[in-house]
Order: sequence, then structure tokens, then C-alpha cells
Amino acid sequence: MKTVDGLLYVVSGASRCGKSTQVANMMRHSRRAVAWDPEAQWCEQPGWRKVTTRKELLAAIQTPGHMRIAYVTGGDLKPEFDFICGCVMWAGRHVAPLDFVAEELADVTTPSKAPGNWGILVRRGLKRGINIYAISQRWAEADKTAMGNASVYVVFASRGEDVNYISRKTLLPMDELAALQKFEFVMFDPVTKDKQLKKIRLAPGRVARKTL
Repeated sequence: MKTVDGLLYVVSGASRCGKSTQVANMMRHSRRAVAWDPEAQWCEQPGWRKVTTRKELLAAIQTPGHMRIAYVTGGDLKPEFDFICGCVMWAGRHVAPLDFVAEELADVTTPSKAPGNWGILVRRGLKRGINIYAISQRWAEADKTAMGNASVYVVFASRGEDVNYISRKTLLPMDELAALQKFEFVMFDPVTKDKQLKKIRLAPGRVARKTL
């Protein structure tokens, strides 16, 4: 059976450098999207629906058509993240392909093997047509499974030892990463070696998103 595989985008960079704005730009044509939204940022964007309970998430994610859902929850984040990852995997397999935004991964994963349903999603979700946008300020503190399985690296400016870590994991030259300015990023395909230096362009009078 022929399928269209999804892509795993590993997005790195310091706070307020443009990570979430770029992900939103990349997803502008997405019809089905779910965001892990611990900072309640995606839910404030036009067209996104905020859900706060597991019951609401389960009901919403079964929608076969257009949807943009942001899961905002408090308490112990790790079991809630595991839950949403399981829901996304199920929806991609049994309903329809979708895009998944995983914000602040260092808060819910560790540098060891990707845990639980997140690990299953990273290893098996792409062949279900799920696109994953894995976002972290500090990948040295987030899981190595996502970093190692990346289809595309989207690398913004980092600071200190983070530059060294990202350079080692992506094989991008350290001096190129250190030279990145605010809103600049490198998009790199580790298989084809295609590398592009880009910059987020804001229209005149437009301010950067709150997700920066």
C-alpha cells in the first residue's frame, strides 16, 4: 500500500528567536493540526481551539475534517504529554494524517531514549502521514531519539554550550550557527545535505507573534 510519509522537523534556538513563528508559517496550509501548548500560546492564534481536559481532547481529535486544537493543561505535564502523543498517534492511524506541534520538549523529555507514547510517535508516526514539529530551546536537555531521527533541522540562534551541542548533533559548522542573528535560521536536510539560510520576514507594521 502506497503512503505519503510525514516529516520530523527538529526546531532549536534560544527563547524569542522565532521558532514558533516559523513553525506557524510552515503550517499555514495545514488542515488538521494539534499542538501541545503548555504556555497557552498556540491557543491564542487565529483559528486555533483551546481544549483543557482529556475528554475534550479525545472528542476533538476524532474530527475527520479541518481542525486546529491546542491542548493547554496544568499539573504534572509529563503524563499529559504522554496522553496527547497517544491521541495523535491514534488519530493519525485511524482518522486522518495531521500535524503535531510539541513545544518545550525539555520540560517533558530527557536526553535519554524518547519516553512512552512520544517515542512511539517519533519512531512510527511518520509512516502514518503525521508531520511532527519538535521544538526546544535546549536540545541537550531533550530526548536524543527525536534529534537523531530528524527529517529536517530548523536551527535558530543558540547561546553558549548549546551552539556546540547543536553543531555536533546536526554536523552544521559551529561558526555558521554562532553567526546567526535574531529571526535567522538554517534549514538543513541531513540526508540530501541541502542547506538554506533563511530569515523570518515580518510585513510592515506587523509585530512578532507571542510564540517567539
